Amino acid sequence: METVGKFEYSMKDVLGQGAFGMVFKGRHKEKNGEVAIKCIHTKNLSFDQTYWTQLDREIQILKGLKHDNFVRLYDFQKTSSCVYLVMEYCNGGDLADYLKSKGPLNEDTIRLFLQQITSAMKVLQSKGVIHRDLKPQNILLALTGGDKSNPRNIRLKIADFGLARFQPTNMMALTMCGTPLYMAPEVIMAKTYDAKVDLWSIGIIVYQCLTGQVPFQASNPQELCRLFEKHKNLTPNIPQGISTHLRHLLCGLLQCNPKDRIEFDTFFRHPFLGVSSPKKNCK
Repeated sequence: METVGKFEYSMKDVLGQGAFGMVFKGRHKEKNGEVAIKCIHTKNLSFDQTYWTQLDREIQILKGLKHDNFVRLYDFQKTSSCVYLVMEYCNGGDLADYLKSKGPLNEDTIRLFLQQITSAMKVLQSKGVIHRDLKPQNILLALTGGDKSNPRNIRLKIADFGLARFQPTNMMALTMCGTPLYMAPEVIMAKTYDAKVDLWSIGIIVYQCLTGQVPFQASNPQELCRLFEKHKNLTPNIPQGISTHLRHLLCGLLQCNPKDRIEFDTFFRHPFLGVSSPKKNCK
């Protein structure tokens, strides 16, 4: 067994592999609780100052996110050969796998999941953090007991803050990053942007939960960019038969112009989440 502080793991228990390292399933040596241990090989990062900067920022952000809807950082260790991040282990896979196995979700399940995402976004907003890579693969599932097929027994955990950043008030970002199909148009088109890019990504995720596919598809980022440039008022094809509240929410989240996109405060109070009623219906 390999040791990382109070934790240990076997190199046979691989959970995943990336460009700079691997993730192993481990456990606390005394309490025996399961964890995920991310091992980043420092020799691969010798000349990659950008990655070091991102890693330092990720650790700083994770240390401040003590909330049930985020994957928790338990420990951080650095040796001559590796950097270790000991993270909370989520036993339910990720939302992408869940959607593959369950297919399109009903509105009640979408509401349950979105309430948890909203709870996490309130924390990010209060701390001035933009995630910049929200997608089903970065939303992990923790099974909380009982019937595993019951969505009420699933807790969503936002993960992977490798591209996240702090955004000072009244300042805009310019760096292009994220996963193209979930990137806001202003990011794809290399324009300045703010935290509303996360609202767009949430809109894409909600649409995918509802229909099983993303609303705007392209074979590469350049094609997606041309799509947004050609159709300034592009709107998603929202299926018939869904509730007025969900239709209104999707319309607000998936506005190509960030100035027209729903505001965070309005999103947090949206009637689809069970608080109030919209001022007008989405056309």
